[in-house]
Amino acid sequence: MKKILLISVISIALTSCQPPIEKETNQSNQKTIIGYEFNEKGEKLNIVAGDVGVTKIWLDYIQAHNDRNLDKIAEIDAVDIEVYRPDGAVGKGRDTHKQVLGDWFKSSNPNWKVIWMVTNTVEQKDGKTQNWLTTGNEFTDMVDGKETMIHSIADVNFVDGKIKRINIYNRAKEQE
Repeated sequence: MKKILLISVISIALTSCQPPIEKETNQSNQKTIIGYEFNEKGEKLNIVAGDVGVTKIWLDYIQAHNDRNLDKIAEIDAVDIEVYRPDGAVGKGRDTHKQVLGDWFKSSNPNWKVIWMVTNTVEQKDGKTQNWLTTGNEFTDMVDGKETMIHSIADVNFVDGKIKRINIYNRAKEQE
């Protein structure tokens, strides 16, 4: 019995000292295409996973909105930012954006909460890229003394670490 126990211990010790076996994978350095965009000419452009670093910029931007920090918002905006609102209005330029938000904040108490974010990069035919963040947010505000909540999706284009364009799409909270 002692010999069986001794042989078992030696066998376990020897097999545990074996180097790990390396497995080959089929991974490559090629980008994974996650979708497509079609340009004005109808050409299919690859969409690949994007830079997740822009998520921090967006979180800082949303916090600046919740803090009513117009200077921080303007710092993150590109000079020629374009904001396409769900009501069809388009705001162009950093100064216009700052003015519109300042007026709104005086008469309202909007609040944003980020729920999810996905980044992507569109590869243009000329070799350039466009970096985007699509983000789902809960937006609450007081309207006529009653709190309202909207589910909002924003497509945000980043250029050189600044927000160049925002496309906003809203859906009212479901009725219970």
